[in-house]
Amino acid sequence: MPPKAPPAARIESLRIRNYRALRDVTFKIADPLTVLLGQNGSGKSTVMDVLAFLSECFERGLRVAWEQRLRFDQLRTRGATGPIEIAIKYREAKRLPLITYVIKIDESDDGPYVQSETLSWSRDGRGRPFVFLRFTRGKGQVVSGEEPDESAQRVDSDLDSDDLLAVNALGQLTDHPRVSALRRFILSCHLCYLSAESGR
Repeated sequence: MPPKAPPAARIESLRIRNYRALRDVTFKIADPLTVLLGQNGSGKSTVMDVLAFLSECFERGLRVAWEQRLRFDQLRTRGATGPIEIAIKYREAKRLPLITYVIKIDESDDGPYVQSETLSWSRDGRGRPFVFLRFTRGKGQVVSGEEPDESAQRVDSDLDSDDLLAVNALGQLTDHPRVSALRRFILSCHLCYLSAESGR
């Protein structure tokens, strides 16, 4: 018999701030199949592009994904001045801890940079989530291991550049299995666009 496939991770919540038409929206995703309905120009395709943008940041780098979208002139919500923020809450499998990933992206004269990046989880559903990865402009700390908690040692780590994603860089190391799991999850996302015209 072929080996049993691992359970699929699933997003439970997605918050987007200052990304094109989405100034500040939160999607609660209760079912595996989620349908977005709305008028043309309401931001449905933008939600998909947020996930595509994040995946491209992991696969090809922030600067490439940023350049492909005509920089912040086209990326940031018109009139907004703060960073673009993407927050994903997901579980690696049913009944496993809720994990939250938050990334804030801004730009300077030198180009885009990761203002901050955090990865946390709530193992028992009570109290404040434990942050086991926290980076600001390429410098931060991470707690390694299968089940990072307060008793584990925080390790200082510096990235080569502030336009690198800490989860992408550290997620390629076996020392950080929870970080690696998020990286694999983002890179394995497949986006499909379905319209009424194509359905016909």
